[in-house]
Amino acid sequence: LLVTLARNLFREQSDLEHLIRKITVESQGLLQCTRCCVYILESPASKPEEVRFSKGFDMIYEQEFKVTTNDFLDNSRYAKIAYHVATSMETVNLSDIGNDATFTNLLTAQGDDNFILKNILCIPIFDKDGKVIGVAQMMNKINGRVFTDEDVAIIEAFSIFCGLGINNTQMYENVMRLTCKQKVAFEVLSYHVTASDEDLSRITSVQLPDANQLRLYSWDFNDMILTDDETVLASVRMFAELDLMKKLQIPHDTGGMNVCMNDLERLGLLVACLSHDLDHRGTNNAFQAKVDAPLAKLYSTSTLEHHHFDQCIMIVNSEGNNIFQSLSADDYKTVIKYIESAILSTDLALYFRKRGDFQKLVENNEEHWTDPMKKELLRGMMMTACDVAAICKPWEIQQVVAKLVASEFFQQGDIERSQLHVEPIPMMDRAKKDELPKMQVGFIDSICLPLYKTLTDVDPSLSPLYDGCKKNRANWEKLAQEHEKLKRHKNVVIYLRDLEVIENLTKMLEQTNKPPIPPVNNLNETKRNETKLKNINETINQNSNSISYKIVNDTTTLAKTTNTAVVPTTTTTTATMASIENTEQHIKILPAIATPTNCLLLLKEVPMGDSSTTVDSTTQMANIHLIQVNKQHIDIIQTQINDLRHDVDDLRAHVQKIEQQKSASTVVLPPSTIPTIGAVASTIPESTSHQTSFNHHHHHHHSRSSVCVLF
Repeated sequence: LLVTLARNLFREQSDLEHLIRKITVESQGLLQCTRCCVYILESPASKPEEVRFSKGFDMIYEQEFKVTTNDFLDNSRYAKIAYHVATSMETVNLSDIGNDATFTNLLTAQGDDNFILKNILCIPIFDKDGKVIGVAQMMNKINGRVFTDEDVAIIEAFSIFCGLGINNTQMYENVMRLTCKQKVAFEVLSYHVTASDEDLSRITSVQLPDANQLRLYSWDFNDMILTDDETVLASVRMFAELDLMKKLQIPHDTGGMNVCMNDLERLGLLVACLSHDLDHRGTNNAFQAKVDAPLAKLYSTSTLEHHHFDQCIMIVNSEGNNIFQSLSADDYKTVIKYIESAILSTDLALYFRKRGDFQKLVENNEEHWTDPMKKELLRGMMMTACDVAAICKPWEIQQVVAKLVASEFFQQGDIERSQLHVEPIPMMDRAKKDELPKMQVGFIDSICLPLYKTLTDVDPSLSPLYDGCKKNRANWEKLAQEHEKLKRHKNVVIYLRDLEVIENLTKMLEQTNKPPIPPVNNLNETKRNETKLKNINETINQNSNSISYKIVNDTTTLAKTTNTAVVPTTTTTTATMASIENTEQHIKILPAIATPTNCLLLLKEVPMGDSSTTVDSTTQMANIHLIQVNKQHIDIIQTQINDLRHDVDDLRAHVQKIEQQKSASTVVLPPSTIPTIGAVASTIPESTSHQTSFNHHHHHHHSRSSVCVLF
């Protein structure tokens, strides 16, 4: 009996209402009851709060089957019992409604409900995952009988088939709904990809320009200067050129790959080139995977490339667009295969995977390219060469295209940082936009030059691509070098500015020349601080007498040497620092100032921009003129200066504290040091003084070459 019922159910899976009608009829016949109701949930529920009825169906014996109203679902006593069963997921069998006190409040008739309810059997309907998707109710057993345990067992078994039937029908309806949405979307897309009658009339009324007029056979061809109509006409001319090579006697040095391809391959490659980026999203494949985009779910590899191919086929299949309609079925399949393979080849991940095989063939002097697999490899390399061909264009075109591409990359990087909360790769980091020339050089070296070099080996007539790529690399390399020089110049300016800050701070500290009077009960601590101060000053003097500087030939690197004459610390010492000019020769300062004394000496006594000052041989060692040094040293001093700023804040706060003291005592310092710095240091507690004075040096390779030792 159940198999027969199940067979009847599975014949009705195209419409949910028809299926429920079948369930109610079969249930009434199976259990011999006078009324049957079925309730469908909005979505499968596993928790009470997820239970919400979307539809209800009601059938009374010898009456019409009907869909219930929303009021029935919300307020009827039958729906209340069904809701209880759905939330508890348990069967309810009430044999005598009048004498059952458990559900008295739920079973009270309301409004115009005049149905006399005597007994009721209510069961949940589950899907394959064990979630409730509906509830079935049978009421008033015929001939005054009640629902038995045998009835419960039968209807529960029947409900399994009901659940499968309902689930399948809902899935079918969802598929049909999505299909309808897809058709609507296709109609919208077809409208936008189909030329209007007005556009068609305008284009066809214009004489097709000559290929030479459009410069289609020039490596300098620039599509950015064409209007929309001119772009269409140029595309049409490209198709027209496929069969007119011989008639027009096109010079062979415009590229000799034409002889390697048959008509279907040439047609497929041209369509692929025009279609390879259709409906591009402005992001790459990795981004589609990161955001779990629908496209990434459709295609796990070459996500966007598959989508571009789909858009191409969609356009071809639109009314009036099928340019392959005259081809045979076999030729049609072949050219579509060529198009798909060519578009997928524009995925650089595939290029890197196949590049080695292609290079081996070229190194082995492959000449004929007749083998299908080898020919497919050649077509793929040609597609990649076309895809990045802007790198071979004249410099003016290359710059514009590179900035457009970079702008697109930076937009993706902005989204990754703001929405995905991840740091973008340097190529997509807007903060590194000034490094575009350097990144372009890397792109050319890793992808473009090897590709065009290999293609030139296949056909020497392609050498203009290789030559153009090399010229643009040289231009980008020049810009990258200029950027590095400007960056070094900026670091020098920042460095000198920070030295000026140190000088101003020193002058400020010199004005505070009296340390506070120590408490009476802390005189011993004061004596220890004075002794410590004396030791610090002696150490400073020793270092001042052990380090000097020299300028090393053409690199003019400021180097430390020992056992040489000391840099004079008298006020008669003079030195010269050349003005920093905006030329190819940028000045770089080595942060190798060994002591506070020498630091202030170089800063105070070397006039900026005074190139006319003369110096004798004794002070020549202190003359800083066009000093250049590597970037690593500048980075070190920048780090130290940043740390120094924090120390300055601490010292400034400490000075303010000193000024608030009511009285002060005088500490005499050696004349070769900076008095107030030592005086201030002597007032700092031992643990604090150690931390603020030396915590910047543990990660540097010279402990006393840092400006931070000043404090």
